[in-house]
Amino acid sequence: MKTRFGGILTLLFVLSVQIALSQAKMVTGTVSDETGMPLPGANVIVKGTTRGAQTDFDGNYTIRVTVG
Repeated sequence: MKTRFGGILTLLFVLSVQIALSQAKMVTGTVSDETGMPLPGANVIVKGTTRGAQTDFDGNYTIRVTVG
C-alpha cells in the first residue's frame, strides 16, 4: 500500500513539474543595426514585464519567456 501511494505521489510530482516547465519558452535572436552589424550590449526586454537580457559581443541574446 505504501509503495503504491509513493508511486502515485511521484507520478503526480513529475506531471506537475512537466506542466510548469512547458509554460516557459526560450527566445533567441540577434540585434543588429541598419547595416547588419551586430550590436553588443543592447538591452532586450519582454514587453509588459521586467524580464530582460543583454546582447553578447556578437549581438546574440537568449531570454526565457512564458507562453501567452
